[in-house]
This record gives sequence, structure tokens and C-alpha cells, in this order.
Amino acid sequence: MKTILRIIALFLLSACFLNARQMSDRLIVNKFEESVKELHLFADSAKNAQDCAEIGALADELEEKYAGKRDLLDRALYPDDFRKTFEKLKGKLMIRRNDLGIIETQYVRITELEMQVHGLSNKVDSLSQENERLMNDVKRLSITAAANKSHFDSLQTVISKLRQNLKERDQLIFSLVDSLFLQYDKNISDMTDIEKQSMYGKLERRNVLTGIKKSIEDNLKFLQSTNLTPNDYVEIARQNNQFTSRWKGVSPKLENIYLSGKKKNGEVARIDSLLTVWSKEVDRSNWTSLNTLLSGNGIVLKPFSNGDEFTSHFTAYIDSLVKNTNQEPEDIRAKRFNTFNDAVWKSNLKPTWLPVLVESGKLTVDQKNKIEGAVDDWHSAVTPSSPIVYIVIIIFILIIILGLAMRFRKKPTAQA
Repeated sequence: MKTILRIIALFLLSACFLNARQMSDRLIVNKFEESVKELHLFADSAKNAQDCAEIGALADELEEKYAGKRDLLDRALYPDDFRKTFEKLKGKLMIRRNDLGIIETQYVRITELEMQVHGLSNKVDSLSQENERLMNDVKRLSITAAANKSHFDSLQTVISKLRQNLKERDQLIFSLVDSLFLQYDKNISDMTDIEKQSMYGKLERRNVLTGIKKSIEDNLKFLQSTNLTPNDYVEIARQNNQFTSRWKGVSPKLENIYLSGKKKNGEVARIDSLLTVWSKEVDRSNWTSLNTLLSGNGIVLKPFSNGDEFTSHFTAYIDSLVKNTNQEPEDIRAKRFNTFNDAVWKSNLKPTWLPVLVESGKLTVDQKNKIEGAVDDWHSAVTPSSPIVYIVIIIFILIIILGLAMRFRKKPTAQA
């Protein structure tokens, strides 16, 4: 009896697996057929070379995506098969191109740009997935890093990789936008309503605005949840500045395209708002990190949160040290300056921080020069004068005295 029950159980289990597999195969076939049908409809409604190039690229993507299911689709699509399905689709596209009178050279150029869009879009998606995984790794390692040296080292490696990935995805998403607009080879103001509608569809299918928002949100999350080094903050400030600059370049174009839309006509404004939040957090983090760098090396300034305050408090601090040089032994004064010079000035503040602060508009060139001048004054105040300087001064004084003596000696002779 037990043997019979086992056989029945195994049979039912096998039947369940077979049924599940059949359902899975059916879902794959249905999804494929739906995608092909959508592309046929898209081909019928194509209005220009850009639409045709995108349909061709989407067809190539679909063929690549389902290549591993070719045997299944060959059986399901009978009397057609996988190859004939795409031959029919591309044949319809060719007819549509001829109906529209599209010039071959124009189509080839736009197709090349569409291939770039395809490649960039895939890279953006791939990096987004990897960044999600790295973000989870950061959270996990942060819990144990303080007590485990190997975990701490792993955490720093993951943080470095994640920061680089975020920067790379930022660049890719804007390259994607550039490639889309280059297909039209004209200003937005010169585009027809049909071309704008076509561009709107491309932007939506490639999730451009969603990708830009995702980039900002991930950068903000990274900044708020990760312990970073001063050099990390410097690089993030540069990245934020570059992102802001690129966004200012493309946002008017995107706003023009989305202006007539009913669903997402406020998306550009929302991205502006989100970018402002990120920029403010970068600004706050930068000044906090710079203050930590200075205070950690014995340079305690009054609180500062902008370029004016930092320049004022930093130069005032050095000015007070210069004025008090005579009240301290020479070796103590020299040691304080040398510590600052080696640990802060030459290694971080002058070569890294000041250029980035100027580049990002947080300091002016005049303020940078003023800070460098203050450090030069401090250096001069603690540097003993060379004996040669005294010798030169004495010789100069002797020359003056000798000249005066000869002058007075000649005067009586002249009167005689």
C-alpha cells in the first residue's frame, strides 16, 4: 500500500512540474508574440527615419533576448518560426521606410546612433543592478567593519567601487540623452510636433527621466549612509558639479519635449528639486569633512558653512598665530607649522580641496589666493632668517655709511 502511495505521489509531483513548465513556456511564447505584435503596430505608425531606426533596434533587442528560447518558439509559432517572424517584421519595416521616402544614408546614420542608445541603455541598466547590490553590501559590511579589520578593508573596497559606478552611470545617462537628440540633428525649437512626439516616446521607452532621478537618488543615498574619506567628498563635489552642469544643458530640451504631455510635464521640475537637495547635502558634507580634516590636525576654526566664512576664519586663525610668534619658542612654532604643512596643506588642502572648491564655485580665485598668501605669511613668520641675509644687510649699511663719509669729506675741498 505504501509503495502505491509513493508512486501516486511521485506521479502527481511530476505532473505538477510538467504543468508548471508548460505554463512557464506558454507565458514565454505569449510575451514574445505580444512584443512582436507591438513592433508590427509601431512599424505601421512610424512617421520618420528616427522611428524606423528605433523599431529596427528594438527588433534586434527582441531577437537577442529570445535567442535562447528559439527551439521553443519554433514549435509554438508553426507554420512560421523564429527566423521567419523577424524576417516578416523587418520586411514590413523596409516597406514603411520606402513609403516614407527615407534616404538610405540618413537611415544608416540614425541607426548607428540608435545602436549607441541600445548599448548605453543596457550599460545603465547593468550598472543600476550592480549598484543596488553594492549598496546592500555597504549596509551589511558597515555593521561589522568596526570590529573586524578584514570587513573594514572590504567595506572600503566596496565604497570605492560603488562611488566609481555611480559616477560612470551619471556619465552614461547623459550620453544616452545626447545620442537620442543627435538623431534629429536640429534644435528643439525647429522640431515638428510629430518629431517631438517621436522623441517623447523614445525618452519614455528608455526610461530617461526615471534614470536621471535614480542617479540623483542613489548619489544622495550613498552620501547620507556611507562613511567617506575627505578625498571621497572632494570627488563627490566634483561629480555633483559635473552632473549639475550636464543637467542644465539638457533640461530645457527635455522640458520642451514634455511640456505638451499630460502625465509627466512636471518631471523636469521635480528633478530640479531633487538635484537641489543633493547639491545642498554635498555642500554640507564638504564643509563638515574639511572641518574634520583641519580639527583632526589641531587647526580649530570657528564654525563655517560657506566660502566666505571659511576664508575669513582660516586667515584670521593664521593671522593670530603670526602675531603671537614672539611669545612662543622657535622650535614649537616651527613644529606646529610643519605638522600643518605636511599633514594638511601639501597633501590635502592646497592640491585637492582648494581647486575643487574653486571649480564648484564654493570659493573664488581671490579667496583661494588669500588663503595661500596667509599660509605663506605663516611660513615666513616661523622660518629663521638665513645668516646670509644679515651679512647682506650689514654690507648694504656699510656701503651707505662709506658713501656718506666720502661725500662729507669732499665738501670742504669743493668750497676751498
